[in-house]
Amino acid sequence: MMTEDKIAPFLGTWILDAAECDFEQGDPPKSATLKIEDNFGMAIFTMNQVSADGEVTNDSFEAMPDGPEVKLGKSGLVDAMRLVFQNDRNLVSEARRGGLTIMKAERELSDDGQTLTVTQTVHLVDVASFKNISVYHRAQ
Repeated sequence: MMTEDKIAPFLGTWILDAAECDFEQGDPPKSATLKIEDNFGMAIFTMNQVSADGEVTNDSFEAMPDGPEVKLGKSGLVDAMRLVFQNDRNLVSEARRGGLTIMKAERELSDDGQTLTVTQTVHLVDVASFKNISVYHRAQ
């Protein structure tokens, strides 16, 4: 199966269901959208969210599913990331620093393709791991 076919069910705009979120660290956003696009085999993720205290953040990244690790600038918290399919319904990104995975986001698609559950695990070195679960529904 080609990667484009595997990414297809994940593509589109997803709206956060704040009531369904379960955060161990911090507060879930008041609202958020996640847009996943395919650009010639590169998956582009664009996130827009309004935090619990009203702060707006926009973020995006791109990576090739099942492709090589992408090196990022030295200035950030992470220096590399990779995006892999664990299976047809689970797309996982790992953000790494110095070869260690410090953040992992597992995006799991429901059987009907209408719900995307994102489980984000943050590993704080020598401290603990936190799991934040966000539930998105496909925008109609």
